[in-house]
Amino acid sequence: MTEGSFVFVDIETNGGSGERGRVIEVAAIKIIDGQVVDTFQSLVNPGGGLPHWITGLTGITESDLVGAPYFEDIAAQLYEFLEGSIFVAHNVLFDYSFLKRHFAETGYRYAPKLFCTVKLSRAMYPEYRGHSLEKIIERHDVSVENRHRALDDARAMYEFVKIAINQKGQEAFDSNLKLQLKTRSLPPNVDENVILGLPETNGIYIFEDDRGEPLYVGKSVNIRARVRSHFTNATSIAKELRMSLQSHNVSYIKTETEIEALLLESMKVKELQPIFNRKLRRQKSQSLIVKSDMGNYLTFSIENHDLSEYSDLAKVYGVFSNRRQAKLKLEETARAYQLCPKLLGLEPGKGECFRRQLGLCRGACVGLESAASYNQRVEFALDRLKIAAWPYGSKVSVPISATRSLIVDQWTPIGLYDAEDDNFTEIEGGFDMDTYKIIRSYIRTKKPVVSKVG
Repeated sequence: MTEGSFVFVDIETNGGSGERGRVIEVAAIKIIDGQVVDTFQSLVNPGGGLPHWITGLTGITESDLVGAPYFEDIAAQLYEFLEGSIFVAHNVLFDYSFLKRHFAETGYRYAPKLFCTVKLSRAMYPEYRGHSLEKIIERHDVSVENRHRALDDARAMYEFVKIAINQKGQEAFDSNLKLQLKTRSLPPNVDENVILGLPETNGIYIFEDDRGEPLYVGKSVNIRARVRSHFTNATSIAKELRMSLQSHNVSYIKTETEIEALLLESMKVKELQPIFNRKLRRQKSQSLIVKSDMGNYLTFSIENHDLSEYSDLAKVYGVFSNRRQAKLKLEETARAYQLCPKLLGLEPGKGECFRRQLGLCRGACVGLESAASYNQRVEFALDRLKIAAWPYGSKVSVPISATRSLIVDQWTPIGLYDAEDDNFTEIEGGFDMDTYKIIRSYIRTKKPVVSKVG
């Protein structure tokens, strides 16, 4: 740090994330060629209330902020102060993401080189487990008058860097600085070598927290590039930032083909239940729209079942995570196609439905519309929701590469066959809606040559 310009920056926020997250205090210390040349400090009016726990943490009250400038009032001065210097912060992606967004809102594009003191501490003092600013202050006996105030925390970071250089040497610091500038978007708690060691192939990747618990499972045709893109987005997408700051490791499983990665991702999300995966997480019981054709008119009901154990898939005309979603879809369909809510299971009792009284049902509930006409309309209306009939008479072999085939039966993958090794690997698990969509889309879009087996 004896050469060049650095700004040690710290912010305090209102505790919100995304658009709700606002800066309430910002401070920066400018270091040029190893010497402090200037400081910047300002409270910032967030334009809204302040949670009590933030006041308890920082000591900043709502009354302190009433007369404070809004960010747009200090943007030009702060931008001029920071511009051209390496941006230094503890958990640098956090502080930078807030200032980047605030600057963008006021018309400034701010994209500095980033340096993280968490990463520096991890690299210089690998024998220690914790690298929070609190632990660093305690470990190195750094004097701080007002903890969780921006200027005091920025000074603590600067003091820590001076201690690290004094104890470990300028060369070690310069080496870490050079590495960080090459990998600026990587999260503070993930070793750069872990990212550099990721393969550039098909497969899945798993973000893990400090206890090795899964945070997120994803798939890609290039694992390393996709993982890096998550961290690049961390400065602009709130979810990516939270995931980035909680990540301590990234593990992976390679696959030979993309379709295998898709299927493995779906399976692993359901097995591991990572907190940042929502779309593919498995619910043991789902709400199904089920058809009954016992009378002349087709009727439907909403039933809760474990789809992997449900045998009569041909009668399933929609799969939803809860009854409310299923009911809303049926109500929407009834309005769009003038279907009878009684026959759809939305109204109890016998006789004329309420919508018929309003002229919004064609009268199937009281026999005024023929069963043939009504059944044709309801089948058409719900066609997109239903699980398609398995179009083959038996299980099939679907080529996925020159030598490998996926064995599928009733939309369920049951194994992988490698012709080169004459090896069959069984895939466990019953019918799953996400897998169904993957398999159906693959067969439809790739149009493979499908041959019956067994």
